[in-house]
Amino acid sequence: MDVIKQVGKYLNTPVGTLCYNTDKVLTTSLDKVNVEGFATIILRLAAKSNQSMNQEQVLLSYQWLEHISMYMNQAATNPAFAKNFLLGLNRTLEKNSYLTGSALTIADIAAYYVLHPIIERLSLSEQEQVINVCRWFKNVQARPKVCGSKKPVQLNTLTLSILAPAVH
Repeated sequence: MDVIKQVGKYLNTPVGTLCYNTDKVLTTSLDKVNVEGFATIILRLAAKSNQSMNQEQVLLSYQWLEHISMYMNQAATNPAFAKNFLLGLNRTLEKNSYLTGSALTIADIAAYYVLHPIIERLSLSEQEQVINVCRWFKNVQARPKVCGSKKPVQLNTLTLSILAPAVH
């Protein structure tokens, strides 16, 4: 729920009253229409705030948001699971600046909020192991609207300073 509220704040779009329905699916009402599911709610908020995405970005964002929603609770509470989750994400970000390619999308923003508590707990050596995630994270958090009330995570590894000396 908190991630959706943070995304809504980032988009400057009201998220409605969030709750779980009888099937334990996250639900809200947007413009008098019930919207169910983490990914669907976030994409609807993005559309409502006129976030520009092409069809491929929408589909890839949906896929990433579903992936994140399936694993975020386990990654937040299980360090071994979080490491594997980050290593998989690191492989994806080897060739991409952002989750869906070369442009920031709402999937990156939601992933940032999900990963913030995990990334801030990483040691320097652990940051080095997921350097592509850290590069991506550093670029996303450099946007003033993203951090909001969250304190930016210090990512100052030597390798990261060489790979991403300045934020794009």
